[in-house]
Amino acid sequence: MNDKSTKRGVIVGIFVFIGLLIFVAGILILGGQKKTFMSSLGVVAVFHDIGGLAKGDNVWYSGVKVGTIKAISFLGHDRIQVRMEIDKRSRDFIHKDVVAKVSSDGLVGNKIIALSGGTAGVPAVEDGDTIAVVTAISSDELLETLQVNNKSLVEITGNLKTITKKIAEGEGSLGRLIASDTVYNDLKGAIAGLQRTTENTRRITANLTDYTGKLQSKGSLANDLVTDTVVFSNLRSSMSRIESASKGIDSVMNNLQSASASVNDNLKSSKTPAGMLLNDEATAQSLKTTIKNLQSSTYKLDENMEALQHNFLLRGFFRRRDKAEAKEQKRLEKEAERAQKDSLSAQ
Repeated sequence: MNDKSTKRGVIVGIFVFIGLLIFVAGILILGGQKKTFMSSLGVVAVFHDIGGLAKGDNVWYSGVKVGTIKAISFLGHDRIQVRMEIDKRSRDFIHKDVVAKVSSDGLVGNKIIALSGGTAGVPAVEDGDTIAVVTAISSDELLETLQVNNKSLVEITGNLKTITKKIAEGEGSLGRLIASDTVYNDLKGAIAGLQRTTENTRRITANLTDYTGKLQSKGSLANDLVTDTVVFSNLRSSMSRIESASKGIDSVMNNLQSASASVNDNLKSSKTPAGMLLNDEATAQSLKTTIKNLQSSTYKLDENMEALQHNFLLRGFFRRRDKAEAKEQKRLEKEAERAQKDSLSAQ
């Protein structure tokens, strides 16, 4: 009986000892996580909104846990003071110009105080310092922004659906371009015309290149005009002479105009013979009468010559003259035939 009681007491003692070890280890682990047993210094930060931050939440600096939140208190209706305990081993890396903001451990995780910034030349934080704060975007604001963006995305998607439907049905310029063969053919023709224009431009460029090469060929007129100073000087001299000749022609034309004006004045004047003939009606009538008399005298002279030809005294003279003229005509025709034969034989 006593042996069983002793054995039972030993077992109970072992379980109690193991429980005490677990309890102490848990206290040490939790204390290590909450920095309960660390040597720390206290700093404060004043926020307008802590977004659900609670006592015991962690303080992080550059992604490393450096402390915990020890107290939260109101200083006013929109001023909330948060007291933080910072591990002294991290003190040398946290400077007075760091800023604090309320953040979260993940998107929807526990709230934390995130410290950031700091300049190496600025002294480290000390016990009782007040750290500047920056306003961070809360998860609610982030979710609200996401909801607004989601609505905008839904609206954009609906618009894209409407646009693609109209395009598929052939509405609008893009829809007609896709659905209509006429627009496609017109576009194809325009592209073909552009290709022909490009080919013509290339051909013109090649011709210009060829012409430029010919300009650089020595001995050509274009090259001489560009490079030979003698040819250029002669051309300049020729242009000067042409200009002088042009001035002479202008002078001659002025003289002709003056002479024409003088002749015109003389023709209009009744004092000159020509003007009298043109302007004096009596003189013109007398001239007409004289011309008629000359025509009548010429007709009568022709009749007298015809009568002389039939006169037996002069008939032989006119016959001999006609025979001589006929003989001369035959001689000229023979010479022409002989010259033609000589020309054919020479060929």
